[in-house]
Amino acid sequence: ADLLINAGTSGGFKSKGAQIGDVFLTTGAANHDRRIPLPPFDAYGVGRIDSAPTARLARELSAKRGVCTTGNSLDTHDWDERHMSENDASVKDMEYAGVAWSCELNGVPHFGVKVVTDIVDGSRPTDEEFLENLHSAAESLQGALPRVIDHVCGRGHDEL
Repeated sequence: ADLLINAGTSGGFKSKGAQIGDVFLTTGAANHDRRIPLPPFDAYGVGRIDSAPTARLARELSAKRGVCTTGNSLDTHDWDERHMSENDASVKDMEYAGVAWSCELNGVPHFGVKVVTDIVDGSRPTDEEFLENLHSAAESLQGALPRVIDHVCGRGHDEL
């Protein structure tokens, strides 16, 4: 593959300017809940992978940009929150870090297109907000993806 685009929904951080329905392009990926409590193996649970640069695409879409951290649950714990903060997360999802890792192993450039369904550092329960906004976020993603594909087709990775 020449380029992999991981499209989906995410939680967003109010402290990073995220609002429901915002489109984010990833600048990097990291896990926030991969705990391996066995030194020296614990280092395998941390780390960050850069996304392909997408500054031009972000301007064209009027999209926000930021790091996406990945975990396997909608809720978070103190450990997760610390790792999200340490990685300067703007959005969080449940798959992009794994996709990014696979791409890195195979030398495939990648980035994520994420639409915010819920506010991670907000006052509402995540599951309620996610379910309430999933349909509209999917529609927003459906509108953004053709523009993303039109933009990347025929361009080099340094032109995204």
